[in-house]
Amino acid sequence: MVTDKKDGMKGMTKEHIVIGLDLTDEFSQVAFWETSKAEPENVSMVMGSQQMCIPTVLGKYYGENSWTFGKDALGMEEKNEGFAVSSLVTLAREGTPVEVETRDYDPVDLLALYMKKCLGLLALKAPLEKVSKIMITVEDPDALMIEILTKAISILRIKPEKVCFQSHSESAYYYMLHQAAELWNHQVLICHLREDGLMLRIMQKNVHTSPIVVLMEEKMIPDFKAEDMGKASPTRKKRKDEAFYKILTDIMEGKMFSSVYLLGDGFDGEWCDESLKYMCRNRRVFGGNNLFSKGACFGAAEKMETSAVGMKHVFLGKDKVKANVGMRVMRDGEDVYMVLLDAGKNWYETTKECDLILDQKDSVPFIITPLNGKNEKTVSVYLRNCPVRPPRATRVHLEMKMLSERRLYVCITDLGFGEFYPASGMQWTQEFVVD
Repeated sequence: MVTDKKDGMKGMTKEHIVIGLDLTDEFSQVAFWETSKAEPENVSMVMGSQQMCIPTVLGKYYGENSWTFGKDALGMEEKNEGFAVSSLVTLAREGTPVEVETRDYDPVDLLALYMKKCLGLLALKAPLEKVSKIMITVEDPDALMIEILTKAISILRIKPEKVCFQSHSESAYYYMLHQAAELWNHQVLICHLREDGLMLRIMQKNVHTSPIVVLMEEKMIPDFKAEDMGKASPTRKKRKDEAFYKILTDIMEGKMFSSVYLLGDGFDGEWCDESLKYMCRNRRVFGGNNLFSKGACFGAAEKMETSAVGMKHVFLGKDKVKANVGMRVMRDGEDVYMVLLDAGKNWYETTKECDLILDQKDSVPFIITPLNGKNEKTVSVYLRNCPVRPPRATRVHLEMKMLSERRLYVCITDLGFGEFYPASGMQWTQEFVVD
């Protein structure tokens, strides 16, 4: 279990209950946090046990409209009790109907049912009606994954404003944000050993910026997979240890790392003795499985009310908008800069709508200011064939939304100006690269 002493969410004006749900194809986890308490708490399918990893599997009993999940669903077919459905996240992404006992099921419906059963484990400790925010964390919240999760939330009839999404890397960031400062003064290495390989995350920060920019480099090593090493021969353990040692030294040698986190059951079996000795040289080392689910809880709380340490840092992961977008406007007779989109937000949560009154210009300029040190640039939407009107007699509706972490969609609609200049309904759309 990943754990370290920390304080509750200091400075929050109100106590909240938040939930973190970590969804993967293999295992999932659910945690909750009463923000007045020291840290989030994971729940288990077995009361009083530390079995926090819930197999992402649904099972339907033969001849009954009755479903179970997790470990209870594993091996149903071998016991001739029912039909098991695994890899629920992948099935939802593929979108192909899943046949169970001659009936086809929408894979998103199955994922929603699994999520419902996971959240049901909190019925006594954190009932949904008392929960302020639910954070769902996945490996890669791309456009398709966000669409799937949004549909699943709708199926469960959970208010959309109560739910948000973030990547595993962002969950790792929020987890570290709530740890003692000495654990992330320098770089942090997170090693997640999975069936599909070793996912490495290297967190580093630029203390010369304000706010401090935090980055998370990701590196996948598909050839280094999780194995059952409990009964492995000494020779096999030594070979695996040597391979892991080489991976570590390639990354860490000559660099400053404050801490290392080892995630996944693949590190069990006492096979990495020499690697562990290397990691422990002037560094703290932790092991466990619950970093992402706890980080999701911390992220949910930060979405509601930013902590003092959160105000001093901004995370620029691959899902984040890397530049501020704004424009110059006249307000109360003064030329001022108006922020439209903020850098540091998840692209799929970044939208803006407002009305503008135009002067005699036939274009609408936007200022893009990257956070990575690149030069500021101005881009424009040209209002071709816009009805000719006097200055400041054209009102338009501006809609902006990010289509990815780099692609910005802009739509401008002519609203006219009252009874004097009826709306033409004309629209101008354009996409820009924001980086």
